[in-house]
Amino acid sequence: MSIYVEKNRRTKKQIQDAFLKILEGTSFEAITVGEIAKEAKINRGTFYLHYKDKYDLQERMEEELFGKLGDYIDELQSRYTSTITFEKEQERLAAMLFSFFESHSKILKIFLSDHGSAGFHFRLRDAFIEKVRNNIEKNEHFNATLNVPINYFLSFITAAFLGLIEEWIKNGLDRTPEEMTAMYVDIISFIKSQ
Repeated sequence: MSIYVEKNRRTKKQIQDAFLKILEGTSFEAITVGEIAKEAKINRGTFYLHYKDKYDLQERMEEELFGKLGDYIDELQSRYTSTITFEKEQERLAAMLFSFFESHSKILKIFLSDHGSAGFHFRLRDAFIEKVRNNIEKNEHFNATLNVPINYFLSFITAAFLGLIEEWIKNGLDRTPEEMTAMYVDIISFIKSQ
């Protein structure tokens, strides 16, 4: 890696870290580029070499997070080629997703807070739905056995899973990914038994 590329990467990380630090205590709307630059110990010109404005900064950070999530979901779901395999491995799949969210909890906690910009929750949900939809549509057996319209199915599973994630993050990750997985499985089992 060239020195220029590494310096560019470090500067972007400084800017992003500064943005997150400020966002912990200040609403997105109230943050200025000047504040971000000051916290990152760079000048405003350097900020503008990397981002158009704070909206561009946030959008690129979200895209990076959603890209990582999408790649992770692709990798996980590529292991489950049939509905039978998926049902057997659902607990393991959930555990791995809880681990992913735990490792990205800092940014999620801030973006999901009252200080984050409006709509992050919906953008996260939409990115999650789209990635799961793309993977489910590749599974002909799953589509053939699904008894409800796919958009309702996706809305339900996404809202339920992301609701658990949001509550877990709001509670300061008070449980391990394994405990969250057990809770998820217990909830699904309870719903099935009713």
